[in-house]
Amino acid sequence: MLRSCSKNEFERYTDFIYELATDLTKSGYPTYCDGIKTKVEFVERSLKAFVRDTEHMLLFEYEGEVQGMIHCFWIPEDQYLQTICFNISEAIEQAIAEFLTYVRERFKGYDVFLRFPAENNSAVNYLAGQGFECIENDFNNTAFLEKFDAIRKTGDLIRIDKGNYELFESLHRQTEGYWNSERMLADLDNWIILVKETDGISQGAVYYRAVALVDGWFELYGIDMSQEDNNPELFKELLNAALIDAKHRNGRFMTFFCDEEYEKATVECGFFCVGNNLCYKAHLE
Repeated sequence: MLRSCSKNEFERYTDFIYELATDLTKSGYPTYCDGIKTKVEFVERSLKAFVRDTEHMLLFEYEGEVQGMIHCFWIPEDQYLQTICFNISEAIEQAIAEFLTYVRERFKGYDVFLRFPAENNSAVNYLAGQGFECIENDFNNTAFLEKFDAIRKTGDLIRIDKGNYELFESLHRQTEGYWNSERMLADLDNWIILVKETDGISQGAVYYRAVALVDGWFELYGIDMSQEDNNPELFKELLNAALIDAKHRNGRFMTFFCDEEYEKATVECGFFCVGNNLCYKAHLE
């Protein structure tokens, strides 16, 4: 059974739910196995469900016992809904089925996004068996910036601002998703974008931003390259530039979700792989 979770109930079950959050086989994304987030951040983020109108927390009971928690948020203007905690000890298939029933009744017309580690076999097998579209299959990586040499060679890259935004836009329009060129331009003060240019032509771009949850934490959102073929050397040059730039900003950590074809190059740049991230999308009719 799925039901609303009160603040008192959350506090009662915090230790149990956080223990699940540190087990890739029992939890969803974002993971607390990344070497960055701690129980303090888990509690801080979870408590926002009780003060925000666009978030909700649910408890899942099975055979009379609490087996886990689901925390979701939504963006009404985009008809977007995502889970940010899906930690279930037993019967996760039933928990997913009940959650989908819950959101279908309340969020008709929305797109819902569920993200799980590939290690959570029960969850991903259930979603695949139900015909859900897997829209993202990549690898979650963490870099500890204090270990990086600040004089590592990165080449000359251009910092993007509103005056030269077209250098980035010409690349990003080839690959843009939710964070498209228009959204990023409107929010440019919160982005660090670096572009490699040769003879007036943009060859590649790397872009990242701070994560508010932990001081000194950045997430790299993407690397765009003009070449259609695999180019690991350019990829590594752009990735190294972002790492060193973040270190100069007193960064402590960087997260990067990388496609499989560039995972080897990412690890060679000093990241460690947390695990395989899978994102499933469903439209709520």
